[in-house]
Amino acid sequence: MKSRAISLFAGLLMAVITVLGTAPSPASAAVKRLIFASAGFHESNRFWTIARPDHLQFEPFWETLVGIDPKTGEYIPALAMKWEHSADFKDWTFHLRKGVQFHHGFGEFTSADVVHNHALLLRKDSTATLRPLWRTVEKVDTPDKYTAVFRFKGPVMPPSMMFAASRSGDLRMSSKAQWDKEGIEGLDKQPAGTGPFIYVGRQMGLNCVYKRNDQHWSGNKVDYEELEFRIAREEATRLALLLSGDVQIADLPRELHKDALARGLKRVSSSLATDWVSVYLGGLWYITGDKDFDPKAPFVNKKVRQALNIAINRKELMNTVFAGRAELAYVSLYIPTSEGWNPKWESRFNELYAYNPEKAKALLKEAGYGPGNPLKFDIWAFTEPGESEGPAIADALAIYFKNVGVEAVASMHDWAQIRTVYRKKQSKGFMWPNIIGWRPADQGIRNFYFSKGNNHHYEDDFLEKTYGAVLKSTDAKQRSDLMQAIGDHLQNEYVDIPLFWFRNEVFVNPKVVASWVYPGPAAGRSSHFEGIKLVK
Repeated sequence: MKSRAISLFAGLLMAVITVLGTAPSPASAAVKRLIFASAGFHESNRFWTIARPDHLQFEPFWETLVGIDPKTGEYIPALAMKWEHSADFKDWTFHLRKGVQFHHGFGEFTSADVVHNHALLLRKDSTATLRPLWRTVEKVDTPDKYTAVFRFKGPVMPPSMMFAASRSGDLRMSSKAQWDKEGIEGLDKQPAGTGPFIYVGRQMGLNCVYKRNDQHWSGNKVDYEELEFRIAREEATRLALLLSGDVQIADLPRELHKDALARGLKRVSSSLATDWVSVYLGGLWYITGDKDFDPKAPFVNKKVRQALNIAINRKELMNTVFAGRAELAYVSLYIPTSEGWNPKWESRFNELYAYNPEKAKALLKEAGYGPGNPLKFDIWAFTEPGESEGPAIADALAIYFKNVGVEAVASMHDWAQIRTVYRKKQSKGFMWPNIIGWRPADQGIRNFYFSKGNNHHYEDDFLEKTYGAVLKSTDAKQRSDLMQAIGDHLQNEYVDIPLFWFRNEVFVNPKVVASWVYPGPAAGRSSHFEGIKLVK
């Protein structure tokens, strides 16, 4: 199977090779500005309105309370030196690093900044990924300048709190002093952070530029003076920029990896598995009395969802779109280290989800579809940083579904548009493949399958009741049993189309970049730019 997207990539790649030859351009004697070619992101400095993948643009200059070790993924001190929780897990205390200075002369980072930035995540215009968690904070107390205490309404267990307070989360530390002096306009124009880079400016649709912070609290010095994220939406364009030497790092779809390696580029992988990709189905809101539920929506019938799942040849899809560099996802968002993991999910997946187009046709017929009355819906695709494969997945799905008599049309859309539609529960006529960054399973349930979450992917009375019990429990065995029951339910009900797990991967010019170690679970996926070492 080769999708139209794959064929397009191949044609564009040949044009690139013809123009640029077969090897990356040599490095200059000294690289002053390191440039990362990205597929782009929702451009804004209002971090409370930005989804986690788009926090790539904040990674260089806005820090978080907790850091992430680039090799192990362990949580380490950052703006907070240490932390502890109360016996009931409702109160979390963070002891802040003293003497950390904001850029642009806005003074010392203190507990007042923690209160300020938490409040930003609760604004009416907030669409932050973890807003449902931060809304459960009753108060942020500040016993002194260097202590901040989050007092939650219910227990928040360590995996979730560490994730939310770290570079994986969305609680960025901007300057309250700047906000008080310049308002939101100051943050839009030249935001003050505490990071190893200082924000310089952006040209909308073109780039975002930062300069090295030689007074960073860590005492470490970055190998280069400036960093630029250059937006290049087309995959072939990013490869061309990398081969020409105009950029030194680029995010490339895995379909192009073999060719990029053959032409002397170097692949850099995250230390940990970072992302899963699933296809989400609109309109599945079964909670008793939900006014948005439409029994005629395309995916409401469970037989339809099963048919769509088994119409897909996952092995073939993995080998084409992901060049074999992925692993099967048996249930969306769960991995073997997740709370509630059930080792039986793998064998049951083979029974429930195995590729079987003939059975898919039979199930669709039982659901009332067939020649003369085909199932029809749209597949919406998008690209984001670290999410280059979305369009190729959508195109391939349309082919698989056509083979079982389904009329599905794949089209490109802006990510912000897709997110707005499903968050407003207006998604009943389409599905969308989504590459999503790792998170603790209980936070994934909150975001995707709980009515008080943001995303409304699938909701029913069982999940509402069972996850409600998870939120109240601090007993490890009870929580694990409840989370396993939720995973069982997700798999049995075919609530979405789980596909693969994989690491974040980018390509670098090896004549410029000597090494780069980053964990992957950070909000922007590609992170720890301060740790990039250049060829001497």
